[in-house]
Formats: sequence, structure tokens, C-alpha cells
Amino acid sequence: MRKKFKKQFEQVLAALGFADRAKKPKGDPEALSDKEWKDISDKYSEMFASDFLEDLHSASEEATVSEENVHAALNILGTAFAATTEPAPANSTEDDNQEDSNPTPVNSGKKSNPVNAEDLGVQLVNATQKIVNAFNTATAKAVPDKPVAVVTGTTLALVGGGDRSKFLFGIENSMFDMSKRYNQISANPSFAATVNATKEDAREFSVDVEAYSASLRKRYDYLHANNLLSDPKKLAAGDFTTNYDGIEDAKVGNQYVVRRQDALIARVLMIRDVTQYFPVRYGIQDHDLIFNAFFDEVSQAYQEGEVYKGGMKLEPEMGYVDDLMIKMKFGPMKTLERMYIGYLNKEGSDPIKWSMIEFCVLNSLQAAQVEQNKRRIRGIYVKPETGVAGSSLTSSTGLLYTLVRYAHELKLKLHDDDSYRSYTEADMLDTVQEFCSDVMLSVTEDMDIDSHVLYLNKLHKPWWIKNIRAKYGEQTDFTGTESYANIVPDTNIRIIWLPYQSPKSCLMFMQVPGNIQMLEYLPGEMMAMQMEQQMELVRGWSTWKEGCSAGFVGRKFASKASLDKNAYAFQQIFMNKPSVSLAADATTVDATKGFWFETVANTAAKAITEITGAKVGVAYIIECGDTTNATTIAKTGKFAGITAAYTPTKVGDYIMVILNSEGNFLELERQVAGVRTINAALQPNIPGVR
Repeated sequence: MRKKFKKQFEQVLAALGFADRAKKPKGDPEALSDKEWKDISDKYSEMFASDFLEDLHSASEEATVSEENVHAALNILGTAFAATTEPAPANSTEDDNQEDSNPTPVNSGKKSNPVNAEDLGVQLVNATQKIVNAFNTATAKAVPDKPVAVVTGTTLALVGGGDRSKFLFGIENSMFDMSKRYNQISANPSFAATVNATKEDAREFSVDVEAYSASLRKRYDYLHANNLLSDPKKLAAGDFTTNYDGIEDAKVGNQYVVRRQDALIARVLMIRDVTQYFPVRYGIQDHDLIFNAFFDEVSQAYQEGEVYKGGMKLEPEMGYVDDLMIKMKFGPMKTLERMYIGYLNKEGSDPIKWSMIEFCVLNSLQAAQVEQNKRRIRGIYVKPETGVAGSSLTSSTGLLYTLVRYAHELKLKLHDDDSYRSYTEADMLDTVQEFCSDVMLSVTEDMDIDSHVLYLNKLHKPWWIKNIRAKYGEQTDFTGTESYANIVPDTNIRIIWLPYQSPKSCLMFMQVPGNIQMLEYLPGEMMAMQMEQQMELVRGWSTWKEGCSAGFVGRKFASKASLDKNAYAFQQIFMNKPSVSLAADATTVDATKGFWFETVANTAAKAITEITGAKVGVAYIIECGDTTNATTIAKTGKFAGITAAYTPTKVGDYIMVILNSEGNFLELERQVAGVRTINAALQPNIPGVR
């Protein structure tokens, strides 16, 4: 470890250009400043994914340095790192690889055998005495006066200082007790082959997973309540684990367990990128009002008497959530153990080693988080078929189909000009600019949309860059938040590149950030895994609630004609109509081209018989665009499961269908003769159904 640290430290100094100045003693005009020592620590962590002070202590173990000189060095570094530490044990018998995976914490509080300061410098850094000079200066000269600072605690390592023969990772906690089979396997994978698992092992594992998950949910709730979830990198680094308020009653909680829980939560949040665009609102158990109000004109010329004018009308949006669950059945404990042992072999370079419980919870939640991200963008709730496992996308309704619902509820007037219903790689820039121009020209003269943001498909960002280069020059600078990569040219409209959309999706919409919200009931509910053992199997599950709603869309109208006449007044969300026109006389729909299709005039009566390439979890809309020999759908074949034959009579009539487990289509809702009807059996929670 000593030689490795010396080499890595030299690389950091070379990378920062501090190699010569590091030789200067404290007090020299060219000596490194406190801030530059902090830069060295940050660069060290960036380059080697390891903590500078921890590695310094690990190296000092081998050098068996004197306590006096180590404290002298750390007093210098402490001014930059604001940490109080003590030397680690000097008689470690573990090899370098073991120390790298499980570094000894800097605050173990044990003593070391003395040696002279010069030997410390030679063995820790190099023969040029880069650190020795700093040591000597610190011991010979008083530290300059500093303003009084309040130290709230030190960042804990991911491993404890306890007896590793009794506790996994040295963490003195019942969950890491080495008497438990799963911890013995974590420490020595070959143990799984020598001693067979028993029913008691499975029961104990299930109980401990459930207790750990409950503690994890409480920790997540605390972090959320104190606004500590916004920066997963700081969470992973341990910046927030100096305060343990709110977790003292967690059955498995202590400071090291919480430190690891924060690291686990941070791993999950690293892939939670949807909520940076749409905030989460908690506390929604079923339906709830999302407040908004419309104010009439109030001012007028003065005159005597009681001549009143103005008023306020409340038209709150109805937000709602659907119930979701994770239900998993693991194979026998031997199978679970084999998966975990495979992880140990594959993740050898991972800076943190997870126990079997943490491994089980982490991988389940990472998969669930990715699914949640996709669902929050393009999910649509469908009541599950009895006894059949459903798609993750049909567990709750996300952004896309919420916007579609607002349009169907006659609250959201779409910008549905043919020229920007869709775009290609060749004309994306022109299409987007035309859409933005139309939005700006369609709002009322007293409305300001400078605070609105444009949302585009992240998969199409390369098209955008290519178009910008072609129109504005090959050398266009795309760095910075104000570059044309993130701003619509010749406007102040900022672009957010939205992930998890279909490659074919040409959805464009504008809103004020924060208006559209993701809804849940309790923070971290998804993480609260419960476990039980059934014969040789282990089952795990959790339940939670999800939804999506805007706070302010626009006024609701009784007819499409009234919505059109309003001409976007009071509307706060502006969206194109991402539909695809079918060919005349078409009898099939190609699902690879989109999810929203509009029929045209036919030469004779035609009926849709199939949606080719339809995907599970995607709801398809077939809308009447022309009543001349209007396209119909019979209640037969693949469409035998719809509520009745579909025969549109007005432009704008539609039917929305989705695949079931047998590959046939079920009806979610329809509109005929301008009257919208929701299939309450499959969509029981949509506002208006109950």
C-alpha cells in the first residue's frame, strides 16, 4: 500500500503541476496553500476513486510512524479538509489488495510504534521529502491563527474499526455479525460450498432483509425531509452522514450502517434522472386537488356607485396515483448465494463491497428505478389481468399519456399543424423553430412565455447538433448552458432533452418547470422491501403509489369548438400533436412509426384489422381525420376484446387500445360523435370515472 500510495500521490502532483512546490516547507511563499491541498485530495479521489486521508493512514500503518508526526501532518491537511483524525493500527497483517477493498477508517483511535519523521517522509511520498518538510514546519512553528470553525463531525468510511473476525467489514452491528451464514459467505465465498444452507438460514436472511429495508426507507425519508437527495455524488461521498437525526430508533441502524445506506441510496439516485426535470410531490394516497385559479379582468374607469367588476374561478386539476408493487421469488438460498459469489468475482474493482443483504436490495432497486424512469415518461395504467404479471409500463400513468388526457379532456389545445406533427433528421431544426414561433404568436398579448422551457426527445439531440452546424456553421460552440445545444436559436427558449422516449417520438411541448409533477405517497416506499421464506424459496415484495399531474393546464371546455374559440387564453402547456397520418384505404397500422395515428379520406369503406409491430405497454390511438368513408374497427379478430365496434362520425373521434397477454387488443377509451367514454374496468382511477 505504501508504494502504491507513493506512486499515486506523485501522479496527482504531476497532474496538478505541484511536484516542485510540494517540496517547499510551510511558510515558504511558494508552498502549497490550504486550498491547493484540498485540490490534491479532490484530484486524488477523482483519479483513483479513493479517499486521500484514508490512504495516507493506510500507508502510515506500514511505515509505523510516530503519533506526534502523523498529527503534525494531519494538522496541516486538516486546515484544508476540516477533519479530526487519529492514526490507524500499525500492526495490520492484511495484504495490499485486502486493504484497498476494505480500507481501515481514519478514526480507529489506536496507537502506533514511533519512528523518526524523516523515515515517514521517505516511505510515504518519495526521497525529495515532499511531506517531510511540511511535517517539520508544523512541529517547529505555531499554526497561524484561524477564525473559529464549528466542526459537526467527520466523514465515516464505508467500513468500521471493529474486529473483522466477529463483524463483516469491521461494522459492529447485528446485521454484519459473522455468525450469520450470509456474512460468512461475504467474507469467504468458498464457505458456501462447504456448509449447506438450512431453513433457519433462509428465515434469518428474510428477517434481516426486511429489517434493513425498513431502516433504508426511514433513512430515505429523513434525507428527503432535509433536502439532502439533490446531489447523489455528495451523498455517496458521505457529506451528509455527520448527522444521524431521525434514525436512532431504526432496529439495525448505527452510524456505519447509515453511511452505507446513503451510499446505496446514492447508487439508485445516480440513475434517477427524470426527477431533475419534474419534481416529486408526496402525500397523495388516492385523488387530490392540484390547486389553480383563473382571475377575471378587474380594472375599469372610475365612476361613483357600486359598479363591481372581476372575480376568481377555481378550477383545480385532479391528481391521482395508482398502486404498484415489486414481487420477486428467489430460488433456493444456494442459488442466491451463487449469484452473490458471482458478483464478488465480477466487481473486484468496485470501491465498496456490499453484503449479501445490501447486494439483494441494491440490484432489485436499481432495476425498479430504471423501470420507474421509463414509466414516468411513457407509462399508462391498465388494470392487470387476474393472475398475470403485467408490464412495468402499465403500472401507472406518466407524462406522455397525462398530456394526451388533458387534450382529450378539452383543457389542452394542441398545435397540430401538419408541418410540425413530426420531423426528420434533415428538418428537425426548422420544424422546432416553426413550432416555437407558432406558440409565441398564438398566445395572448398579455402573456409572457419567457419562463417556459421546450422539451425534446434526447435521442434526437445528434440530429439537432447536425442541423445547427449545417445552418450556423461547422465551428459552432456547443459548450455551456447558453449554447445552441440547449437554446433554440434566435430566442431565449431553453431546451430540456428528455430521456426514455421512443426513437420515433417527435413530441414537443413547452411548460414552466415545476408545473408538471410526479406524484407519490411516501418517500422511499419502493425501497421498503419485505421478505419471507417459503420452503427453500425466498420471496420479496414492496408496494407504493405513483402518478403524474400538472398544476396548471388551462380552462376546461365542454366542446372542441369552445376550446378552439378560446385560442390558448390562460393555457400554460403548449404541445404539438405527435401523430402520423395513415395512407388512404389502409387496413393495418404500422406501430413502428408511432403511437398516435390519424386516418384520412378513403375511396371506399375500410376497417382496421391489425396493428403490426405493437409493443406491450404502449397504448395506440387511432383517430378519425376525415369522415369520407371513415375508417372503422369491427369487434372481431385481434379487436374482439374492445367494448363494441368502432364507427367514428366526427373528425376527432378516436379509439385507444392496448395489447393484452394473449396478443389481442383491449379498449381503454374512445370518443364517438364527440362524446368521450372511458373503459372503467381497465382505467378505474382516471378523473371522471369515479
